[in-house]
Amino acid sequence: MNKKYLRHAVLAAAIGSVSQGAMAAGFYLQETSASGLGRAFAAENTIGDNASILARNPAGSALFDTYTLTGGITYVDPGIDVTGDVTYYAQVAPNTFINAGTVIADANDYATSAFIPNGYLAAPINDDWSWGLAMYTDFGLETDFPDDFPGSIIANKTNLLTLNIQPSVAYDINDTFSIGASINFLYAEAELRTTFPSDFELNPTLAGAEILDVKGDGWDVSWSVGALWRIDDNTHAGISYHAIYDPKLKGDVNSDVTPEDAPFDDASGNLTLNLPDTLELGLYHRFENNWAIAFGYMWTHWSRFERLEAFIPSGGEGFNPLQLKEENFQDGSRYSLAAEYFFNDRVTVRFGYAHDEGAARDGFNRHEEETIKEETGLDLPITWRTLSIPDTDRQWLTIGGTYTHNDRLSVDAGLAYLWGDDELIQEASNLGTLVAYYDGGTTKTEAWLFSAGINYSF
Repeated sequence: MNKKYLRHAVLAAAIGSVSQGAMAAGFYLQETSASGLGRAFAAENTIGDNASILARNPAGSALFDTYTLTGGITYVDPGIDVTGDVTYYAQVAPNTFINAGTVIADANDYATSAFIPNGYLAAPINDDWSWGLAMYTDFGLETDFPDDFPGSIIANKTNLLTLNIQPSVAYDINDTFSIGASINFLYAEAELRTTFPSDFELNPTLAGAEILDVKGDGWDVSWSVGALWRIDDNTHAGISYHAIYDPKLKGDVNSDVTPEDAPFDDASGNLTLNLPDTLELGLYHRFENNWAIAFGYMWTHWSRFERLEAFIPSGGEGFNPLQLKEENFQDGSRYSLAAEYFFNDRVTVRFGYAHDEGAARDGFNRHEEETIKEETGLDLPITWRTLSIPDTDRQWLTIGGTYTHNDRLSVDAGLAYLWGDDELIQEASNLGTLVAYYDGGTTKTEAWLFSAGINYSF
C-alpha cells in the first residue's frame, strides 16, 4: 500500500466532506425560512415579511419597528439513486494491470434525511439604527452508502454540519434606502469514513476494513453587506453580498490498513475548505388586486473551489501538503420566480419556481485521466462528477402560506419538490496494486422539503 494509495484514500474521505447537501447546487443550503421556501426563496433578501431576511441581507432589520422573533425548521428528504458497476484491475507487473472482475454497484436513497433549524431576532435601536441576530446553516450534508456497496472504497459515510452565527447592524439613510453589515461566525464539524466493502471477495481479509476514519471541526469568520430600496409602499429591491469562508477542519485520522510508517494512527491532520462567496439580487412588487410577484437571482463563486489539500504534520515532507484532486467547480446562478395571493388580512398563499445551476462541470477530467494512465497504464474515462458529488442542474416547484393570528403572531409553512437530470459518473481509485473503477450514473435525483416557522413581535 504505497503513497499513491494513501493519496486516493485521503481523497475518498476529503471529497465526501463536501458532497450532496440538501439538494442545492454544490453543497450550499438555501433552507433559511418556511416563508421563503414557499416562494422558492425568490427575493428572500428583499421582502422582509419576517426576521428571516437577516440570513440573506443584514440590512433587513431596518424593516422592523418592534422586536421581532422568527424561528423554524425544515425537514429535507432527498432521494438519490445510482446504477453502475465497479471493475477491479489487479497489478501483475510494473505499470501493468489486468481485469480482475466486474461487480454490480447500485445504491438507492444514499443521501440521508435531515432537519435544518433556523432562528432570528430583528431589533430597532432608534429611528435610524437597528440590529439583528441570525442563526442558520450555510452548508451541510449526510450521505450513507450500504456497507456492501462496491464503491465504498471511494465513498461510504460522511456527515458535515455547519452553523452560522451572524450579528448585524443596519442604518436608514433616508425613508427609502437602508444599508447593513454583519460579522459571520461559521462553525463546521465533520465525520468521514471510507471502508472496503463488507463482502470484498478479491481479498476477504480486507472485507469491512476501515480505510480512513476522520473526525474534525473548526471555525472561520467572514462578513456580509446589503442594501434595501423601498421604491414605494408596494415595491422593494434588495442586494446583498456574503464573503468567502475558509474553515480549517482539524481532527484525528485513523486507519486499519495503512502501513506502519504512514501517519494515520490517531494522528492529527487538517483540511481547509475554500467555500464560495455569493451575490444576491431581489425585486418584489405587490399589485392592487391582492397579488404580488417576486424575482430573485443568486450568483455563487464556486470556481474558487479548485482543489483539496490535506496537511498531516507528523507525516513530514511527503504529507505537507498531501495533494488530493482538482475539483474545478464552475460558478453558478440561481433564478427564482414567485407569486403571492392575499386572501384577506389573515391568510396568504404563495407559489414558486427556481432553476439552480450545478457547480460540478460536465465532461471529462483529462488531468485525472492522465494521472491514472501514468500510474497504471490504464486508459479510463474520468468524469468531473463523482459518487460523492453527483451535482447537476435542479428545478424547484414550491407552495406555501402564512396564517396571521393577530398583529403579533403568525405561522408559516412551505413545501417543495426538487429534481435534477440523470448524469454520467465515471471515476477511478488507485490503491497501489489494485484499481477500482466505477462506471455508471445517477438514475434519480430528487427531494421533498417540508418547512414550518413561527413569528412573534413584541
